Amino acid sequence: MKKRISGISGNSDLDNEIHALSSASKPISGWVARDGIQECREACGGHGYLKASGLGDLRNDNDANCTYDGENHVLIQQTSNWLLKFWPQVLERQVISSPLHSVDFLTNGMQILNTKFTAKTINDLIMPENIISIYQWLVCYLLKITYNKYIKITYNKYKNNIKKGMDPFTAKNDIQVFYSRSLGIAYIQHFALSIMYEKIQGATDQPIKNVLLKLLSLYGLYSIEKQHVAVMFQGGYANGKEPVNLIQYAILHLCSEIKGDAVALVDTIAPPDFLLNSVLGASDGQVYHHLQSSFFQSAYCMTRPRWWSDIIQAKL
Repeated sequence: MKKRISGISGNSDLDNEIHALSSASKPISGWVARDGIQECREACGGHGYLKASGLGDLRNDNDANCTYDGENHVLIQQTSNWLLKFWPQVLERQVISSPLHSVDFLTNGMQILNTKFTAKTINDLIMPENIISIYQWLVCYLLKITYNKYIKITYNKYKNNIKKGMDPFTAKNDIQVFYSRSLGIAYIQHFALSIMYEKIQGATDQPIKNVLLKLLSLYGLYSIEKQHVAVMFQGGYANGKEPVNLIQYAILHLCSEIKGDAVALVDTIAPPDFLLNSVLGASDGQVYHHLQSSFFQSAYCMTRPRWWSDIIQAKL
């Protein structure tokens, strides 16, 4: 028998929230890793394409994360389906609370929907509280339009699609393509940023705390610029060109600020050289020394290939 926690019988609410969080965490983690590895590969130019760089193997090993244990686009819809049940409570201005507090902010959902993008300077925008407030608006707005499209329109559109000869799966899939996925992504990003900010606030080393806050802000703004800007304008949260300009300038500013700490940040993870298995990432930084060594260790580096005589005879 399951233990009771905070008065929740059988922990069903906790189970459902954990399932929603994991169903969004797995896809977003796989996508972030996929994009990060690819950007590293391209940033290293031709060197990154070499087998000895290890980036190709890393990319191939991670690629399965986008489909195993649930294809990402399908899996994240389980999160959205769980979130949809809260919209009627938002409309009725009920107090919303969950065991892990990932949706507690929806209690103020109607007030959040009336907020606007107000940052005027880079320093305003990079404040974690302001970035988190943007994500709260995104979740509320995406929840609203997803509910409207899925719940109020789904039945009629589903019937119309069936009349057109679509099979049930295709008919349902056509109304889940955009908003459901974006809702799940914004929700898990908001939760991750909120937890990160809470933990960073407890740091006692001020220089480390400052760097971590910059990383938090950079991830939050980078994700907004990449995935959510269109929704901000679609929902009337932002207007004109200044919000986009400010977000882009803030990202460049944070990259410049963090650049000096990049090596130290990587060294906090510090995988051993044999595990990293890359001529580009060795701890001593001797890229070309290790690159040359990898060439010399190649099976045919100092020998002729077996088919060399066939080429000579063909020419003769």
